[in-house]
Amino acid sequence: MNREYDMQPAKPQFPKFLFCVSVFFTVCGLVLTFIWPILLRYILQSKLVLTPNSETHDPWKKTPFSVPLDFYLFNWTNPEDIYNKNVKPKFQQVGPYRYWEVYEKSNVTWNNNGTVTFRHRKFWHFNYTEPNGDLQARINTINPVILSAAHTVRSWNYWVRKGFSVTLSGIASGINITQTIDEMLFKGFSDPLLDMTSSIPFLAGRLPPYDKFGFFYKRNGSVNNDGVFNMGTGINSTFGKLYNWNYWAQTPYYEGKCGKIHGSAGDFFPRSPDNSVISLFLPSLCRSVTLKLVGQGEVENITGYTYALEARTLDNGTIYPENKCYCNGECLPSGVLNISSCSYDAPFFISLPHFHNADPYYTSLVDGLKPENEKHDFYITLEPNTNIVLEADAKLQINMLLQPIPGISIFEKVPKAFFPLMWSQQHVKIPASDASKLKWLLIMPVILSST
Repeated sequence: MNREYDMQPAKPQFPKFLFCVSVFFTVCGLVLTFIWPILLRYILQSKLVLTPNSETHDPWKKTPFSVPLDFYLFNWTNPEDIYNKNVKPKFQQVGPYRYWEVYEKSNVTWNNNGTVTFRHRKFWHFNYTEPNGDLQARINTINPVILSAAHTVRSWNYWVRKGFSVTLSGIASGINITQTIDEMLFKGFSDPLLDMTSSIPFLAGRLPPYDKFGFFYKRNGSVNNDGVFNMGTGINSTFGKLYNWNYWAQTPYYEGKCGKIHGSAGDFFPRSPDNSVISLFLPSLCRSVTLKLVGQGEVENITGYTYALEARTLDNGTIYPENKCYCNGECLPSGVLNISSCSYDAPFFISLPHFHNADPYYTSLVDGLKPENEKHDFYITLEPNTNIVLEADAKLQINMLLQPIPGISIFEKVPKAFFPLMWSQQHVKIPASDASKLKWLLIMPVILSST
């Protein structure tokens, strides 16, 4: 039986084809969405390890370029008014005095547990090739030697304090000194009390074991300044994580969690779960500090996350109770950190320059300080996928606490004030050549995923 079939035109297949293509690319897009972070993490982790043969080794072992380090000192302009209750101590900032810093790792030991142990060795050279401050200029400042000694004996037996007072009256005409910038920084200056400490029973071993005082005296080229670091290499350990300092996981200088060592030693930063904060261990403070994410920016056309030393880190428990373990005695208003426990019990305190981000209490005790946001901030900018430092601007100020000390005549009638001595600034930015390498590292997964 013959059947007639209507010849119907074939339906176009393009909608199905386009649907399949769109599904394919949608699936690929979803797959890449999940695979991309894994691929990026795998490639970056394969590069971000530290071994004797890794690309990261040589620049880690010794900085390939010099880094500028600027010093600003404070000249005390009215020491003659120290016993006048109606006149505040007045200060004038001088500087900058620029040095070039190169540092290298010394006593390097590669451990079987995926960590490396090392010491820092730093070299500083004054910059004579550009306009710079005069190292022979003289400034007035408080005498840190006699103030440290007086602070040490302040709570001792009254007759010990009186005996110390008699000793001081025979060797010091006042609490201030006049020294050159060079002497205050690297050269150091002699003080009769330093010469006498070994013969004074109650001071022997309680002052720094130096024959001179200077902020960086005998530190140039020494391996004994910052202590011993133990850091993760990224092989069976967290890359850049500081595990121990001076063989401690917990320092004896602060109680409880405040003494716990965590964060970075300053070379590489371990990744944090949400990138909201980073931690940095500062050996001069014998503690870690936390920097908070405050924004984004571009450095050499690379997007970075910027972290700043903010109010919470500078608090002593007056605002954030969990910080009380940093007090080391009296809990002071926010903004100044007591480091006396790791400074031979000398009354040294750290702050941002000009008491920036500190309680107004500190600037109310003195004249001449003007805290400013951009000029006195401490910040670090990291590339968020690798936590490589793109830019850092580190600034800290050294202060000493002056307060009345009964039984020691030259300190009995002084006002209470935190005397600013000096502050330093170290600004570093990723070189253009290294930025190009980092850009290539970041786009490599894109290239691989498209091939």
